[in-house]
Amino acid sequence: MTSTEDRDLIRCALKGDQRAFEALYRAHRPRVYAVVVRRTADRDETEDMIQVTFIRAFQALKGFRGDAAFSTWLTQIALNVCASHLRAQQVRQGWEAMDHLHRIEQTPAHGESPEEAIYGRWRQELVRQGIQTLPSRYQEAVYLRYVQDRSYREITRTLQVPMGTVKTWLCRARRQLQGEFRKSGLLAA
Repeated sequence: MTSTEDRDLIRCALKGDQRAFEALYRAHRPRVYAVVVRRTADRDETEDMIQVTFIRAFQALKGFRGDAAFSTWLTQIALNVCASHLRAQQVRQGWEAMDHLHRIEQTPAHGESPEEAIYGRWRQELVRQGIQTLPSRYQEAVYLRYVQDRSYREITRTLQVPMGTVKTWLCRARRQLQGEFRKSGLLAA
């Protein structure tokens, strides 16, 4: 498909013509598939990421300036979707590994009473549940900062967001967790 045809279809899609966006989808899906399939081994994940790519492209279509070819712009969206998916997957795997470690540590420490062990496990579970209530971007930042002990600079590079954004996410995550912990009685009100 030529860039002129792409521009015409984009103009129509912006006016609400669903068939125009479907034509863009059909024309560019093979390229997006090629980008995504190289970054994941799972067919279902590949299909999901292709869908997310086109949803994001549709939502951002007004912002397409035409400085580059539509296919280049779409490829960059696909790469961003893949990177986000990979980061989220790493965070999930990290939380699962932590959860596994906590299960291993279920036996009371030497000299710890059964009540103290139960309270400690209850506290750990509340923290885990509280973290799961956070938006995924906050979870990623919390995991990188407090589990992997990464610096703010490392987190900004990993998540590809400005330093101020990382600090804001961590501040909001702490505030939200404090509220959750107060509700559950883990922190005094």
